[in-house]
Amino acid sequence: MDGDFLIKISFIHLSDIHFVKSSNNPADIDKALRDAIITDLTVNAKKLLNNISGILVTGDIAFSGARTEYEIAKKYLNEISDIFSIKPSDIYCVPGNHDIDQIAARESHIVYQEQCAIDSHSSIDDADKAFAKSINAPCFNDVLFEPIREYNEFASRFNCNISPKRITWIKEFELDYGLKLSLFGANSCYLSNSSDHQPGQPDRLMYIGQAQIPPRMADTAILLMCHHPPECWKFKSDLIDRINKRADIQLYGHMHTQSIELNDNNAILYSGATHPTRSADWVPRYNWITISSNIDNGDRFLNIEIYPRILSKNRDCFLADTANTTNGIYLRHSINIDKKRKIDLEDVIMEISNDLSSKDRKEYTNDQTDMHQTYDEEINERELIYGFYELSVVRQLELLGELELLSEDDKGKSMTSVLNSVIQRSKEQGKFRLLWNSIENKGEIE
Repeated sequence: MDGDFLIKISFIHLSDIHFVKSSNNPADIDKALRDAIITDLTVNAKKLLNNISGILVTGDIAFSGARTEYEIAKKYLNEISDIFSIKPSDIYCVPGNHDIDQIAARESHIVYQEQCAIDSHSSIDDADKAFAKSINAPCFNDVLFEPIREYNEFASRFNCNISPKRITWIKEFELDYGLKLSLFGANSCYLSNSSDHQPGQPDRLMYIGQAQIPPRMADTAILLMCHHPPECWKFKSDLIDRINKRADIQLYGHMHTQSIELNDNNAILYSGATHPTRSADWVPRYNWITISSNIDNGDRFLNIEIYPRILSKNRDCFLADTANTTNGIYLRHSINIDKKRKIDLEDVIMEISNDLSSKDRKEYTNDQTDMHQTYDEEINERELIYGFYELSVVRQLELLGELELLSEDDKGKSMTSVLNSVIQRSKEQGKFRLLWNSIENKGEIE
């Protein structure tokens, strides 16, 4: 082995939490379940994991897409963040069908009409055209996003909101030997409504379009987060080959039963539910994931360790799911990233930047300090966004007005739809540091 890993990053992975408005009330029997997760993380995860870098949530954070449910979820996720002393902004999420406000989808004729216009097409190209037409309309281009308004308000503080201007999100982390890890958030719920589940009928398939296929990125391993797994996609056959080539690690939710698929090119986790519906086969689960890279015989490898956690039979605590591990604690898998990318691109006329010489690899290793400086700057932006949303709405508007960061085009729009543009404007005008300091001072300009 030419080089061992130096950087290990770990994540706590939850899916299908299903917070309800009555969560934490005196009769909430699921509170003990959530407390058991907190205990497991405090006692076991802190001992076994290195460098906790965030919390990943693959949808169904809420049960009915209501604001109260997200307020409860935020407090719980902050409690997990506090265990590992990570920033409350280090949460990464995608929406699930339970994050949809079904009232908006059911009672708004224009929303239902736009969903049906896309769903009516039998080819992915025609469906993609209809989707593009909807989100690029000169007026009311946010119709498809109305059912996830409350989800977006929640996810905005983590910079995981989606809009007509940004239908996916990406967050990069640094690994060893010049390799990056990119989290890629996709939304499988654009068409979700009350027609998803009909008695006596198979569940309606969900729309994932070609614009949500992760891009090819040099020297980058991709971790895809999506609520619905491929078996729930309407155009699975048109997408799956490209998804598997680009997304090396894939995390899904929705099905409430857990399975793990490992092969030479992918590690795919179909996650069990943290809060499944109570029934005869009620088995709450969640996972820890550790990722690193190393070099062997000149090729870079992506190493994945999945720690599956399962509620004990007496429902008292979470334990390692020993039946689905290689050593009683975790399941380890490695992917030869350089080989995979080379095979993928060998017939494409483009530079394969992963084909590095040993000298280049050594230079990458010695350049870790500069890489982490860039990473810290990105973290600061996430902290800025989180801190901004902790201010009152009135103070948010006052602050941006005092710094002259609002444009005429921003008037009448929600803060979630303009904040990214405002941040970019602050950088262009040399006010980014001033904005950051003002937020740190609870909205007071120095």
